[in-house]
Amino acid sequence: MDSLVAAVIHDAKNALNTLNVRLDQARQLAPSPPLEQATAIVANLSTRLVELLAFYRADQGTLRMAVEDQNLTDFIDDLQQELAAEPDLPITLEWDIAGAQAIGAWAFDAYLVKVALLDALRNALRHARHRVSLSVTAEPGGGIRLSVADDGPGYPAEILAGESNLAMAKGSSGLGLRFAALIAERHCTPQGRRGRLALANNQGAIFSLILP
Repeated sequence: MDSLVAAVIHDAKNALNTLNVRLDQARQLAPSPPLEQATAIVANLSTRLVELLAFYRADQGTLRMAVEDQNLTDFIDDLQQELAAEPDLPITLEWDIAGAQAIGAWAFDAYLVKVALLDALRNALRHARHRVSLSVTAEPGGGIRLSVADDGPGYPAEILAGESNLAMAKGSSGLGLRFAALIAERHCTPQGRRGRLALANNQGAIFSLILP
């Protein structure tokens, strides 16, 4: 039964990928707001399935991290291209290319970290008033911090108060935050230093993925 659950999740994700290709073709032929909205919904569902599969594999002890050196400038470019297909919003999206170039490269699982950051960026775009930014900075003592900030209302108090267990926000499963915390913690050094998720409010919400 356990392997069947994983297979069903995997098949559903593949079906959504096929649907997304068809939607892209339809948007090229006849762009329309409903098609843009449908594309965003498919992207959200696909992300949730990736997260569910990761939790399932973590529970089964089969979640493997593909940690390799990544060029941070190229990584940010990949994020930009992923969001290029999103519906246009009256929000300014700022990318910290200079910070990425200053650090150069870092070792992490590019696919899973990208899923976590795209989820954070989409969430920020939904709640921002005017601006969303992604920054890359070096952590004191080693590591990098990938932060998504917006100028919206910020995280609910219950999310910040329960950051250790990522209590559910009202009207939300909190799955994206739980996934980000899982992926951060699965990044570790031979010395035992682990990544973590940090949440804060400062004129809006700040989501930070800290990788060792």
